[in-house]
Amino acid sequence: MLTSQKLKKFAKAVGADLIGIAPIGRFVDAPADMHPCSIFPETKSVVVLACRLLKGSFRGIKEGTDWYSYLIYGYGPGIYGTLVDATYRTKKFIESFGWEAVESPGKAALYEMGPERAPVADGKLPPDVTISMRLAAAAAGLGELGHSKVFLTPEFGPRQRFAIILTDAELEPDPLYEGILCDNCMKCVYHCPGRAIGQKKNITAEIEGRLFSWADLDYGKCKLTHWGFNKDASPFMVKDLPGLSMDVVEQTMTWREAFDFGHTLAKEVEYIALTAKGNSELEHGGSPGSICGARGCIQACVEHWESRKVDGEL
Repeated sequence: MLTSQKLKKFAKAVGADLIGIAPIGRFVDAPADMHPCSIFPETKSVVVLACRLLKGSFRGIKEGTDWYSYLIYGYGPGIYGTLVDATYRTKKFIESFGWEAVESPGKAALYEMGPERAPVADGKLPPDVTISMRLAAAAAGLGELGHSKVFLTPEFGPRQRFAIILTDAELEPDPLYEGILCDNCMKCVYHCPGRAIGQKKNITAEIEGRLFSWADLDYGKCKLTHWGFNKDASPFMVKDLPGLSMDVVEQTMTWREAFDFGHTLAKEVEYIALTAKGNSELEHGGSPGSICGARGCIQACVEHWESRKVDGEL
């Protein structure tokens, strides 16, 4: 018999750092294009796995000496290799008990991008339906969304990435996290080189009476900075495109426009071109790891998080 306790023990044994379980009822207010049942109608439980993003992977960008560290050791075979393996093995574990395990698409920005194709048939939603990883993690009791929309857990602060498994097994759920992890220090706002994070928490979502809130984000400024086209976050654009005068803070591009702009110019910037070699995602329309090193939304948050732990606030 599959139980929540057995599942959690197994998932952690194969590499997951955290695991939480939400009942499908917590997604009652989710729109159809973000609802688990739009992917797997028989869903009874939503299982969220997390792997920690190692603190040391930011050091190269922080010191301005090794931009590869965040892309390769933070993401790449590091966190995502471990998370992919843990998720696949956990799905096999669930199905070994006779249940079905369906993984949700893992594109965090897909909702901002919008559907890339029309519905495959009348009455169907456009591909690809995707669940908000942050709200799924909140529904699974793992923590809360911080001011910057980056998810915070009591174990690792803003340093984790998630995978979602939908199953028809009715598992004992975890309670929603009741503590307060984000103290609205605004360090994420002040340290974001793209000035992409708003000052006020004006976006909310309610799950079983618990209100989660975060700031409005300028996804265009975020994506341009992520690409490395912000002179305040990356030295590569200035070096390789000295004639391009672009103040990211003044830009009004949408996420899609910023993504396409970055991909068009990527081959002209030596560092991004180097990361493209052997990077199938970048070669086929993806983007490189965050060249800004998540200076505001993660790095500044981590530093504040660590200081609060030292002071005994957490």
